Amino acid sequence: MAFISFQPHDHFDVPTWTGSDSTTTVNGMAFKPDILWMKKYDGSSSPMCNNSSEGTAKNWKPSGDNAVDTTVYVASYTADGFTLTGNISDTNDNGSKYMAGCWKLNGATTASNTTGSINSTVQANTTSGVSVIQWTGTGANGTIGHGLGVAPKFLVTKSTETACRGLALDMGTTIVTDPQTDVITWGGGGAIEDDATAWNDTAPTSSVFSIGSDAHSNASSQACIAYAFAEVQGFSKFGFYVGNGLVKGTKTYCGFKPKWIMIKSSSNANGDMINVASGLTGYGLGGLRKRRLIWSGNSHEDGNTVQVESNGFRCVINDNDCNIENVIYWYMAFADVPMVGSNGTVALAT
Repeated sequence: MAFISFQPHDHFDVPTWTGSDSTTTVNGMAFKPDILWMKKYDGSSSPMCNNSSEGTAKNWKPSGDNAVDTTVYVASYTADGFTLTGNISDTNDNGSKYMAGCWKLNGATTASNTTGSINSTVQANTTSGVSVIQWTGTGANGTIGHGLGVAPKFLVTKSTETACRGLALDMGTTIVTDPQTDVITWGGGGAIEDDATAWNDTAPTSSVFSIGSDAHSNASSQACIAYAFAEVQGFSKFGFYVGNGLVKGTKTYCGFKPKWIMIKSSSNANGDMINVASGLTGYGLGGLRKRRLIWSGNSHEDGNTVQVESNGFRCVINDNDCNIENVIYWYMAFADVPMVGSNGTVALAT
């Protein structure tokens, strides 16, 4: 069983809110968040990423080829949440419904890291295995310190001033051989590609990850950003599964009941990157999650039914984005309830 030394809700949460014409404070979390990945779930809008290391005036819209967005969507981070600027469609429009994946780091306190060949600035939470890394791009092969103390299983990187969707690396697999030789377009459609210019064909280590010359993630003289995720038993899981095209889809074991799941086809050029989450009002009964938020576009759809179970999930529909027979999908998942927590309580099946 997947034991865990902490409670997931102390380091990760998925709050929801209804937008307004004025500032809206989202609160009630057990921590001060440092990463916000936000999306409207009852209408069309761009997903929006912000973090406390870069500050409230630097945002990333991964649904298109976008450079840094300097609109102040997040007015401030608070002790148990965040405050949003009012009357902005993507994050706080009057009457619209939103959700956000929120991760705790180090309360916006960063540290210099000189471990790699390229100096970086890091804000890390080594308990939950999450960090944000900033550096100035070189346009050449190099290594960058990530501050986690263990090798990350998932990386998302972007040159902030380059109009692109960013790149991702998923090391959590026994299905794909040598994943460090491949690159995923983070916010877009398209299959995984073999590309040495992304990660220099080198797997991350306990202290650094490798970067290549790709301008999407290491453009010369540009400010660059990375989100790094190490796998923590009972809290996070990253990997691949193979679809079976059946209404009883392939079971993906996580060791916890997931609260947040992102899925993307690794071999289908037409597949969207989708997100399902708990707590979206009107779109989940029992363990079913019936609404998918499309991060590779600005939309949402019903009918993509993901069954969340006490120890993982399965896509229970024959669907291009998550369950076509013999298609490989990558995923990232974060816990709602671990199977067995530090208090010995067993999670109940849904």
